[in-house]
This record gives sequence, structure tokens and C-alpha cells, in this order.
Amino acid sequence: MLTITDLTIHYPNGHPASRDVNLDVDAGEIVALAGETGSGKSTIAKALLGLLPPGSTIAGSARLDDLRLTDLTGPDWYGVRGRRIAIVPQGAMTGLNPVRRVGDQLVESVRVHTRASRSAAAARAVDLLQQVRLPTDTAGAYPHHLSGGQRQRVAIALALAGEPQLLIADEPTTGLDLVTQNHILDLLADLRAHHEVGLLLISHDLPALRGIADRMAVMYAGTLVETGPANGHPHHPYTRGLLAATPSLDPTAPWTSIPGTAPAQPDRLAGCPFVERCPWASEPCHTEPPLPAALGDAMVTCHHLGEDRPLLFPTVSPPPAPTEPATPGPGKAVGSGTAAEPVVDLTGVGHVYRTRHRQAAALSGVDLQLRAGEIVGIVGESGSGKSTLAQILLGLLRPTTGQVHVAGEDLRLLRGRRLRAVRHRLGFVAQDPYAALHPAMTVAQLVAEPLRIAGTPRHLHADRVTQALERAGLPGTELLISRPGQLSGGQRQRIAIARALVGQPVLLIADEATSMLDVSTRAGIAATLRHLADSTGLAVLFITHDLGEAVQSCDRIVVLHQGVPVQQGRPRDIIDRANAGYPADLVAAARRYSGTTSPPPPEPRPAT
Repeated sequence: MLTITDLTIHYPNGHPASRDVNLDVDAGEIVALAGETGSGKSTIAKALLGLLPPGSTIAGSARLDDLRLTDLTGPDWYGVRGRRIAIVPQGAMTGLNPVRRVGDQLVESVRVHTRASRSAAAARAVDLLQQVRLPTDTAGAYPHHLSGGQRQRVAIALALAGEPQLLIADEPTTGLDLVTQNHILDLLADLRAHHEVGLLLISHDLPALRGIADRMAVMYAGTLVETGPANGHPHHPYTRGLLAATPSLDPTAPWTSIPGTAPAQPDRLAGCPFVERCPWASEPCHTEPPLPAALGDAMVTCHHLGEDRPLLFPTVSPPPAPTEPATPGPGKAVGSGTAAEPVVDLTGVGHVYRTRHRQAAALSGVDLQLRAGEIVGIVGESGSGKSTLAQILLGLLRPTTGQVHVAGEDLRLLRGRRLRAVRHRLGFVAQDPYAALHPAMTVAQLVAEPLRIAGTPRHLHADRVTQALERAGLPGTELLISRPGQLSGGQRQRIAIARALVGQPVLLIADEATSMLDVSTRAGIAATLRHLADSTGLAVLFITHDLGEAVQSCDRIVVLHQGVPVQQGRPRDIIDRANAGYPADLVAAARRYSGTTSPPPPEPRPAT
């Protein structure tokens, strides 16, 4: 069905986004395209949809049956996009109109692609909602009324409206908790079988894809380094490194990370683009580009084809085993080694969002203490109240109920200058390292910005910026004049961490700070936060939807479900005592993600 042959794409600036890519997708087949941010995955999707930036150049070809996609221009795409090829975009909210009801958007999409009557399109919209396992009354809802998982299902329904031959799902599970992620992936697998549609599933999250894909293709620095059966043995050291970086649910298990970053200009390298990060690198790797070669059912681009040597990637140290009893004494939190005043002290915190016609409880009954040098993980699905809790701690929201003490201050009583003074002692790292950094500012300007806002004397800026970059795991001076567009996703997030550290905070709040990164980069970021907590006494609130990552990174974990803390404790306790309800579902989903269990039976369709 889809045949990509020697596809090479250059952006208008001359940067090679992909080189000599060869890939097939058959009808009814799921092919997963994995790799870290900037590897060229989404560029392939844009090329297949004719959405590359003007001025981009394409060599090679991409065919859908007898249609040569790479030759189409302008009006030629009418009747192809949405009708023969459709996409589920990354970030469902960006693909939905926020001021139109879901049903109206589905009806419009059906009519545009199939020329159906309004009544037939309305019936088709109801059928699409049922196919993606949403109740039919979802048609009357606006996108902001839905959870992240529900919005993703609507995006899938919109993509299916034109009954395409090929469905491209671009990062369809990014930012979703593991339970919802598994439901979305299972849904895509079922729809593939029901519609006999070919599915190209693009993600930075290799472990999540292996469970449902028929074949895997792994990209690195614009090239395919390995293709083969999804359930086969990985061969390329990059593929093996990504899988080794999958966090375990055993808090004492080793967690590895691939060091370094992908080359900014791989086309200028004489040898293998992975050479500087590869533990197997030898002389030919530096001087000769490897060529794809068959190894069983796989195609691998590596000079060390067939060698089965151990990988020696660095290990991320898990948190030290606690030496004190699980039950804290007076004035002492679980996992803390001191009775000192906590950096964060929450008692009975709740928050209710109110409008003229309705109200919704986002948080209820949250009790939490966080001390210096401690990392506490907040785990939960989209809409569970994690980000609301972060906003309360930052003084951006006032709790409806309860007491909030941060850095020894009662935030409920602070206004104006006193509140700003406390905020200067807090660091915040946002989810999206692309949206969080102004593209026109240099690294030096970005990291120094909090100092300028706080009124720190200018003569102190340079040293503070260098120190913050080094603490965030970056060279202190090499990147100062770089801009975000020149950096990898992991480097951008470390810049965001440095900016959060430059004011020398007592508390760092990381809100889904690793969710858009590949598993190896996540491990490296988590290791940096662990080192900061251990070496400087920084308190860290680590908000995540990934239980395995929290188990490997945190001293304690709080599981939130629908705004309520349903379980708290040390990582081992969370895993061992999750016997029912949402905690049990979360642990089961994490075990599936880490490859320790088989997929669960399909979820039932909702009642209509």
C-alpha cells in the first residue's frame, strides 16, 4: 500500500531532515516509527501529507498504491488528504475547534470528505463516536469539557471520517497517563483490524509501541537505523539503549541512559551518526558510514552487525534505600531524614473551579509534606488535579479549602511584593520544552531572565547563569549564544531546568517535564533532578503520568485520582499495596509498558 523509497528531505535552510528512508506499510498493518525528538519522524509524516514548509526539497519517492505522493502539488491533494490519508495530530486539543461542539465537527468532516447529506453525516458521526468507545452524548460537548484521553478519541474519530486507506498517528499518546495510553493504543489496534486501514504510528516512546505494532522502524538523526518485527530481538545499539532505558517498577533496579545528544548536522559526519554515543564504536564507525544489511527479518544499519556484546551505557542511580521505619515520628515525614521544617506543608487542600452554571472539584483533601533534599512524585491521569496542585504551590491559584505553607510562608495571606518574594524562591519546569523557551532569545538571555525580573545585579548574572547550566547537566559556556531551534528536546528541557535553578530556589516543581522526551532522555533528566536533590538539598515536586519513572526517581509517591489522593507512600509500597481501584490499574498499565505483562483484554464499549 504505502511504499517509501530512498526518501531524502531537506528543509529550506538546507538542513537534512531525513536521508535515504525506505519503509513500507501494508493494508491492515501497524508500523511503528520511533526515535527521539528531532530524528525526522514527523518530517516523514508531513511529506506524506504534502505539508512540508515551502522551499523544502524532496528526493526519492513515496507511493500510496499507484499514487506518487511526492509528485503532488496544491490542488492535487484535494481528495487525498483526509480521504486516502488522514492524520491524528499530536496534541488533540490543537486539532479540535474549541468553540464548536464535537458532533458538529464530526458532521463537517464527514460531509467534506464523503459529500454525505447532513442527516447521513449526523448518523455517521454517532457511529464514529461508538467506534472510538465514547458515549453518543459526547456529540453535544465542547472539547474543553473532555479529558485528554476523550479528546484523543475524538481526534481519531475525525481522522476516520473520510474512511482513509492510511492513518498516520503522530505522537497520539504523548502527555497521557499509562492507563489512558494503553486504552488509546488498544483502540487504534482494534480500528486497524476493523477498517483494514494501514497505520503508521509515530512516537518518541519506543516501549509503548512494541506491544501493538507488527513492525518497528527506529530513526536516529534522520536515518533509519533498524527495521524489523516488533516482537523481535533489537540489534542496533541505539534501539537496545532505548529499551534499556525503560524504567522498571523495581525501585532498586538499574536504570540506564544514553549519554550525549544527536549530532546537529549528521550529514557532515564521515562515519556513523551514533558514533559519539555508542559504547561499541570502533575506527570504521568514525570514518565510514554504515550501510543497511539484513539480519534475519531485520534490516540494521551498523558496522557491528550481528555482534551480541553487552551494552555499557551509564546507569542512573535509584534513590537510596530508606533506613528509617515507614511510619514517621512527630514532625517527620515518610522518607525524610530530618525533623526540620518542611519546604512544603499542605493540610486539607482542596480547590473548586466555579462558573456561573457549574462547579467542578479539581482537588480535595490533599495532605503533603516535602522536605529539603527530597523528591516527591505526584502521579495521576489527565484531569486528576496534578497541575492544579502545582499552580496552588506557585501562588497562581488560591485553594478553596485547606492550608498551604511554602518556604515557611502561608501563601493564603500573601499579596503583592511578599508573594513575589516567595515565588522567586520557587523554580518551575513546564511540560513542553519547545513552547517554554522564546525562539529568538539566546541561552544566556533565557537563563538570565529570572535574575533580571528579580532585580539581581547584572554583574552577578554571568556567573549565576554558568553555574545553573552546569547544575542542569550542560556545559557552562558552550551553549550561551545558541538559540532553542539549534538544540535537541533534551537540551531544551535542561535549559528550562537551568532557568528554574538560576534564582537558587528551595523548591523545584517539574510539571510533566519529561513527558515529551524519549525514554533515554527522560532517564538523564531524572538523574539530574536526583543529583540536585542529593547534592544541594533542593526539594523537588515531580509531577508525572509515568508511574515507572516516579518509582525510579522519587523518595515518595502520591497517586491522585479525580482530585483525591488515593495512595501515598514509598515507591515499593505503592507497587506492593496497589490491590484495587485506580492504583491497581495504574500498576498494571506500568507493568505492560515495561514489558512484564501481556496486554489486558479490550476495554468494553460505553453504554450509549
